[in-house]
Amino acid sequence: MIDPEKTASFEVQVTIDGRSLDQSEAGADLTVADGRSYFTVTGGRMYQVVALPKFGEHELKLSANSDDFALFAFTFGANSQGP
Repeated sequence: MIDPEKTASFEVQVTIDGRSLDQSEAGADLTVADGRSYFTVTGGRMYQVVALPKFGEHELKLSANSDDFALFAFTFGANSQGP
């Protein structure tokens, strides 16, 4: 959950394994354009960032140039087919 104190929107850059995500890996809130993957924080709520097509081990990095960027909770879905 991201819950900014101020009302101004800001972008959060998202990378996986050191690279931008492609459209097949993007969650509903993620924009993939011009070699970048990011989402725009417009208020306090849960953001769906990643929707990987298959189970695996990855490094996810979220970064922003906003003083309002703070994460309060992560939710990871389960793969019903296992590792």
